[in-house]
Amino acid sequence: MRRLRWIFVIGVLALAACAGAVSFTLYDQYWTQLPPLGRLLRYDPPVATTVYADDGQMVGQFFFEKRYLTPIEKIPEIVRHAFVAAEDSEFYRHKGVDLRGIIRAFIANMRAGGVVQGGSTITQQVVKALLLTPERSYRRKLREVMLSVKLEREATKDEIIFLYLNQIYLGDGNYGIGAAARSYFDKEVEELGVAEAALLAGLPKAPSRYSPTRNPEGAIKRQRYVLRRMLDEDFISVGEYRGAMRKGLSTLEKKGRADPGSYYIEYIRRHLVNRFGSRAPYYKGFRVHTAMNLDMQKQAEEALRRGIEGLDVDLGYWGAIDSVESAEVEQRIADDREREDLAKLEEGATYRAVVTQSVPGLMTVALADNVSEIDVSKLRWHPNIEKADRRFDVGDIVEVTPVVVEGGGISLGLTQTPQIAAALVTLEPFTGHVKAMVGGYDFAQSEFNRAMQAYRQPGSSFKPLVYAAALDNGYTPASVVMDAPIQFVDHETIWRPQNYTRKFYGPTTLRKAIEQSRNVVTIRVVQDLGIETVVEYLRRFGFRRGIGKNLSVGLGTSEVTPLELASAYTAVANGGRMVEPIFITKIEDAAGNLIEATELITTEVMSPQTAYLVTSMLEGVVQNSTGKKVKVLNRPVAGKTGT
Repeated sequence: MRRLRWIFVIGVLALAACAGAVSFTLYDQYWTQLPPLGRLLRYDPPVATTVYADDGQMVGQFFFEKRYLTPIEKIPEIVRHAFVAAEDSEFYRHKGVDLRGIIRAFIANMRAGGVVQGGSTITQQVVKALLLTPERSYRRKLREVMLSVKLEREATKDEIIFLYLNQIYLGDGNYGIGAAARSYFDKEVEELGVAEAALLAGLPKAPSRYSPTRNPEGAIKRQRYVLRRMLDEDFISVGEYRGAMRKGLSTLEKKGRADPGSYYIEYIRRHLVNRFGSRAPYYKGFRVHTAMNLDMQKQAEEALRRGIEGLDVDLGYWGAIDSVESAEVEQRIADDREREDLAKLEEGATYRAVVTQSVPGLMTVALADNVSEIDVSKLRWHPNIEKADRRFDVGDIVEVTPVVVEGGGISLGLTQTPQIAAALVTLEPFTGHVKAMVGGYDFAQSEFNRAMQAYRQPGSSFKPLVYAAALDNGYTPASVVMDAPIQFVDHETIWRPQNYTRKFYGPTTLRKAIEQSRNVVTIRVVQDLGIETVVEYLRRFGFRRGIGKNLSVGLGTSEVTPLELASAYTAVANGGRMVEPIFITKIEDAAGNLIEATELITTEVMSPQTAYLVTSMLEGVVQNSTGKKVKVLNRPVAGKTGT
């Protein structure tokens, strides 16, 4: 008996020694080798940069991971409780690892015949996401458990839930609760209610499967599960539970953000890259406040689009944009039927259809299940298209736009993407604020920003600056200049300037000359002042490519950008002081601290008296000449056309 007792004691001691050896080995090989938690606790994830219009509306984002860092104090308790109920009901009680939770998940999964619950705690998920590699091994799992215990010792529960709710992926490209709240509900986190919190808390398990945008039924089912868990954990009352159950997804109402200003926002991105480095716009979470006026930007884009499309129609049709063999037409139609984006056509959008039949004056086109006959008998062709090519063949690919017809059906009309380019910039002369900028017909088609990058001859719109030089050098609006034939001989070249009308009008005042945009008078003024005087005067306006030293400078033959010209015109409206264009009013960091503020910079380029006289002369352009259409604004307007 005594011998058995000794054997038992020795066995216990041996087991204890083994346990101690194992513990020491684990401590030596794992615990001491764990990465420090300092980097995790100094959490600095990629945060999306947000761009705002002048009224505070968000108009753009730059991000690697769409995330808006949300401080713990701005995350309501109901939101935290929703995620705890869904992901880790023992979160506030365990020390990093929940053994009971692991056992409970194992049993639930066995009963369900699949994975319905996870065994990892919120703490473990944080460690897994921020400190460990995605490999699957017992070694990595052991490190995860140890790091979770270590994190619980060094951080508070609020710090851990803050990390979790800002790091977790919640579907549709949203990282963290801040991005998800804006994306799904167009709300800030602190505005979320019970139903919304439950919906978001159901996403970490399977963001795609439970996405409210892709699978509403699955999202509702998961949301109800989370609400039940919140009730079971006493996080919500029975009344709150029933109210949230009634709401379902009814709270998921996106306001539908407009997406104007692509060229404007791209300029902002490039500025941030130049100022802070190539990665900064996607990681630093800047808040960029711009001078853009959203309504003006939308109107500018619509006006430019209408103008280009109208001119394109007047110029004529260019023909089919592509073609397939006639034997491939049916396959093309079949392929279109498989495309999700063609299941519901958007009125006014442009699509590519295939010609299935063609006879003189009439063709039939097909786009998936939509078939239309189009009368082309009166189609105006572009003059560059040879007469022999002015026809349509089976297999031609043409651009069409859906039109809703009486009774609710869809008819396809022939259209084409304009091959004309244009730009528009709206600059407030007293503040320098760029209220709107459009750099082309379609940013997706061409990112080249013609408002800032296209150097073109401004034509007659340059004349007011030349006349300002004349007024600052002794001329008056009543000064008379002879509008008569003149010629200049340069070596063997003879130049005889002409007016647009090919006529001459004799003695002409400066006021009349600018109203009627008389070329000959302008040339004589430049000749009288001297090219050097005029060029030196025009350099004040800061044109980057310089001004050509020749008489034709008065006719706008030097190359400038639309933004440069608009900036020069601010001097006329601003008492002779030209303003530097301002796109960005201020930049803040992710916490709202001011990084950069833009101050107004003005330069006097003409006297106030000259600016007043030029304005008066340009009013005549609107009242009596080529600017008459602007009179419909029924307000004081001055301006100059140019070709």
